[in-house]
Amino acid sequence: MATQQEEGAVPDFLRMEDAGGPDSTNPHRSETWYGWPSKQVDPVNLLDDEGRTRRVRTPVMDLEGLITPTELHYVVQHFDIPEVVPADQWTLTIDGEVRNPLTINYEQLRRYPGRTVRTVMECSGSDATYFEYFKGEGPKPSRTQEAMILSASEWTGAPLASVLNDAGLTDKALYIRAEGWDEGLPATAAPGTEPFFYDKGLPRLKALHPDTILCWAQNGQLLEHLHGAPVRLLVPGWSGNWSVKWIRRLEVLDHLPDCWYHYNFYYYADSPDATDKELITTIPVKSMVTHPNDDTETLPRGTHVVRGYAWSGDGAITQVEVSVDGGETWRAARLEEPRERWMWVRWSYLWEANEPGQYQVMSRATDASGRTQSRVPRYNNMRKNFTAVVGYDITIK
Repeated sequence: MATQQEEGAVPDFLRMEDAGGPDSTNPHRSETWYGWPSKQVDPVNLLDDEGRTRRVRTPVMDLEGLITPTELHYVVQHFDIPEVVPADQWTLTIDGEVRNPLTINYEQLRRYPGRTVRTVMECSGSDATYFEYFKGEGPKPSRTQEAMILSASEWTGAPLASVLNDAGLTDKALYIRAEGWDEGLPATAAPGTEPFFYDKGLPRLKALHPDTILCWAQNGQLLEHLHGAPVRLLVPGWSGNWSVKWIRRLEVLDHLPDCWYHYNFYYYADSPDATDKELITTIPVKSMVTHPNDDTETLPRGTHVVRGYAWSGDGAITQVEVSVDGGETWRAARLEEPRERWMWVRWSYLWEANEPGQYQVMSRATDASGRTQSRVPRYNNMRKNFTAVVGYDITIK
C-alpha cells in the first residue's frame, strides 16, 4: 500500500522551502539546517613528522558556553604519545603502602559507582608569553591569534578513592604516585638520566577527594587516545599536568616521590638552583575578556556587552569586576548561571560607550577563598601560572 511519504524522503515539516529555503523570499533564510549563521571554529593543531595531531591549542576567544568541544580541548604531553592500548588489554596496578595490592582491568574499573565531574583545565604554561610583555621585553600576545592551553570538559569515571579504599591504604600512606604509559627523557634532564614514565605524586588528601577520578569518558563519549584513553586521572582544581593520561600504575608511598616534573619544571622560584622552590598545584584565580576580543581596535558609540570567563582552582568565583579606564575605576559584572565548583563562570557587563575616545577594557575576579586577581604577575624563572589582569586598548568612534 502506498504511503503519503516515500521512504527516505524529507518530511514536509523539515523541507527547506517551508523553513525559508533557497526558493523562499524569507530574508532570514539559511542554506543549512541550523537556521542561523554558524561560525567555523578550528583548533590550533601542532603536528608530528607523520602529519598526526600531537598537541592542540583551544580557540577560547571564539567559544560560547562552558563546555569545550572535545576536538577543541587542548592537548599537551611531555613525551612521545604512547601506542594505543585497547580497553580489553588495559590494566591498572595499585601497590606500595596498601594492605591488598590490586591489578584491575577496564571492566572491573567500570563496576565501581560512576561519578561525573565538570571542570576547567589549564596548563601551567598557558599565557607564558605575557611575562615578557609585562617586563617590556616582548610584544603584546594575542589570545585570539595564538589560542590557549585552557579548556573545560565534562569527565566521567570512578572516584580514585574507591579503588584506593579497596586496596586498603596503610597508616603510612601519604602520597599516591600516578604513572602513565608515556615514556621519555626531558630535554633538560641531567646527563645519565634514564628514560622514565611520566608521573606525579598526589598528596593523600587530594587523591581521596571524591571528585578526583579515574575517567574513561569525556563530554559524553569514551575517551579518545589523545586525551588519555582508555583511562586517565582527573585532578580538578589543579594544573593540568597533575591529570596523568594513559594511566598504568598507582604506587602508594609514605613520602613525597621524587617525580622529575615536580621540582625541575612545575615550580615557583627565581632560579633553577633556588632552595625555596614551591610546587605548583592549584590553578590561580583568573579572568579574561573574550568579547570584544583582544584584536578589536575600534567600536562604534553605543551599548556593548562585554563578556568573558573567570575561574579558580581554590574556590568558586564570587565576583568579577570590569574596568574600561585601565583600572582607575571598577564596576561589578553579572555572573551568569550555572556556577559550579570546578568550572569557569561566564560573566557579562553592559558598557554604555557613548563618548568617543580611547579606553582600556579589563576584568578581575575574586574567588571564595578571598583571592583577587592581581595587576602584577608572579614572576618565576619557569614562566608558570600567569594570572595578572590584562587590558585591551579600544577606540570608541
